[in-house]
Order: sequence, then C-alpha cells, then structure tokens
Amino acid sequence: MVDICIVSPQLYWYFDPHSGWPSGGSERQQSMISRELAARGHDVSAIVADYGQDDIVVHDGVTFVKEVPDVAEGAVSKMNATYNLSQAMVSREADIYVVRGAPLLSMATYVLASIYGKKFIFHLANDTDVDPNHLRSKYTSLFLPFYRIMLRSGFVLSQTKRQKQLLRERFGVESKWTPNGYHLPEPSEVLPAERRNHVLWVGSSAPDRKNPRRFLQLAGELPDLDFTMISQPIPGKESFHQALEEEAREVTNLDFLGPVAPNEVHEHYRTALMLVNTSSNEGFPNTFLEAWRYETPIASLHFDLDGLLSDENGGIRAGTMENLVSSVRRLATDGARRAALGADGRSYMKNNYSLSRVVDLYEEAFQDVLG
Repeated sequence: MVDICIVSPQLYWYFDPHSGWPSGGSERQQSMISRELAARGHDVSAIVADYGQDDIVVHDGVTFVKEVPDVAEGAVSKMNATYNLSQAMVSREADIYVVRGAPLLSMATYVLASIYGKKFIFHLANDTDVDPNHLRSKYTSLFLPFYRIMLRSGFVLSQTKRQKQLLRERFGVESKWTPNGYHLPEPSEVLPAERRNHVLWVGSSAPDRKNPRRFLQLAGELPDLDFTMISQPIPGKESFHQALEEEAREVTNLDFLGPVAPNEVHEHYRTALMLVNTSSNEGFPNTFLEAWRYETPIASLHFDLDGLLSDENGGIRAGTMENLVSSVRRLATDGARRAALGADGRSYMKNNYSLSRVVDLYEEAFQDVLG
C-alpha cells in the first residue's frame, strides 16, 4: 500500500459540509478518489486550509492536516504559506504528494517534495494549465521556465486526451491519461425521456469562463421550455452572482436555484431534458458525468470532451448561440433522440469513467512513480 498526501486547500468541505463554502469540481473528484483509495487500504492524508477544524482530523479514513491558506496574496503571505506547507509535509512524511491544478501551489509542493526526497504528481485540472499564453498573463515572467522544469521533472496526469496532446506539443512532456470518475446509479433510477421536464445548467458563476448569462439568453429565446439554473458564487465575486440572480428573476421560464448541496443536485440531473454547458474552456467537467449517470444528454455551446460531442456521443456541440438555440429546441421535442444520446453517454461513462476504473489508473500511476 502507498502513503499518499493530497495538497488541496478547499478539499476539507466535502468531508465536513458545515466548514464553509462549497468547493469546486476538482475538490469533488479528490474527495471521491481519496475515499476510494482509503477504502482500498492506502494511507491517505490531505493538507487543507483552516475552516475551524482541529489541527489533525480524520474523516472516512482520510487524515486532514490544517496548514495551507485558501488564498495567499503578496510576497510575505506566500512565504508564510510555503513555510506552513513545508511543516505539514514534514509531519506527514508521505511517499507521494499530489496536487490537482493550482500551478503556483503545485510549484511550491514540487520544490519541497524534491528537497525532502519525496515523489510528486501534478494532475492537470483545466486546459489553461497547458496554455503558455494564459500562464504568462497570470503569473510573473520567471514562473513559466520553472513551471516547465516541474512538468518535465515531475509525474503528470492529464484529464483528457486533448490535454495529453497539448502537453506534448507545447511542453514536450508525456503524461498519463487519468480522467474524472463517478459512481453510476442503478439503471432503475434513470427516468424515461417522456418524464423529463426542464433544461438544466449547473456551475459556478464565473463570468468569463462559465458564461452563465448565455443560459439566461437561451431561456429567453425558448419561452415554451422550462429552465433550471444551479449556480454557486465564487468567493470574491459575490456581486456578480447577485447581479446574475437578479437578471435571472426577470426570465419568467427560468428557475434560479443558486447553490444546491452536492447530495441534492442529482435529482435535478435525473429529471432534466438535457444539461447545457456554456463554458469557453474547461478541464473535465464533473457536470458531464453527473448528467450521463442518469442518461441526460449534453448540449454544449463550445466545449467538447475529446471529440465525443462532435461525434454526437452523449450529446451535441453547437459552436454558436444560434445553433445552440435550435439544437436545444429540437432535442426538447425529440424524446427518442434524447434517450439515445443519454444512453450513449452513460454507456461510454461506464466503460471509461467509472470511479473504480479511474482509481485503478491512480494506483497504476503510484506504482509508476515509485518505480
């Protein structure tokens, strides 16, 4: 068995929902994977932020150490955060340290792991993690050369085959394809197409990346359909979320629910005609798997998951708002096509993205890293 430590400031919420803001999709994946790894007998720990919990807490077989802040702004804050991280890593003495996304945190963890003679795994979380232009715009000029060193010296996991290709082309680095995963509900829990009643959107209210206003526009263009919007505010951008909610209230055929607890969101997928995605870029959306679990097809504006939607496997990719409007209108009235697309999505997910299969890939990665 392997001693693994995940460095993820916001992961703790998925083990103690009373601790603060709901975390994102990366943390949701880490929570499911860490639980499964612990159930398989691995020694799993996580270095997380301070949410008022004790310094060391155990949930579901995972040990949590309170050391890293949610946000570190400024040189002094970053230095303190790095020191605290180093102390936590020394206290855990894990075989492998894993970071998902968060390039700056990944860099700090990689350097410290190298100093302590430990192994390091970097799991790409978004296509922007392999976009040099995006990285240059977000970090200092010195960051990218060191980031290249980290990618070439560490062990990298890619969420999608597209990320794997981009990493090879842009950085000359090979990676192990390790996608997101999910448990599948029993087939008896899947509703037939004729019992579905709304068009669904789920995501954080990130104005530039998730483009939630596009969903409001879509609902306005299709007044004969019912729309449901589940949107979680981003810390620091609560004002945009509030403005979005106010605009959504003006769309009479749209039900704006705001944040919904993870254990309650699945019923909305189960009863949806389809899931709409309006993002300009993604990594691997958990929402796709959450929809496909219940044979709910995807109608995506731009993002495609390794060409599946372009091949109309599990859904469709529109490309433009005009096409999205017409595609959603047609799908809503064609139960047989929706059922076929949804069934294809669930079948593909079962064969490629089941949680047990994904955790198998993680265990293979651990053995590769340890040699």
